[in-house]
Amino acid sequence: MEIKAINIKQKDYIDEEDFFLSCEVFIGPQKENYVYEVYDFNVISIKRLYEGFPDNGIMLNKGWMITKYYDESEMKQKINAIIKNCISDTDKNTYLNISSYFRMQES
Repeated sequence: MEIKAINIKQKDYIDEEDFFLSCEVFIGPQKENYVYEVYDFNVISIKRLYEGFPDNGIMLNKGWMITKYYDESEMKQKINAIIKNCISDTDKNTYLNISSYFRMQES
């Protein structure tokens, strides 16, 4: 499995320590060009998260990547590490494992 593409759907960037991104990642088998599943996820800086944190102090979400600095190459490296960690005996099970980290888009 590999990243076929990453699409940034929304980008609210003030500086390298204050940002929010809404993204989708296309993940599929390495040798099949047009076969993939699409997952949604958000990337948020620690600074932005702290500013918008709920008053009750509890947040529980799937599909969030929290980082101190904006670095697209580190984001891709993390996604590749997740994919590698999720490889299973079938593509279906691999996709299901990946959905533990990202929100799978409905077909």
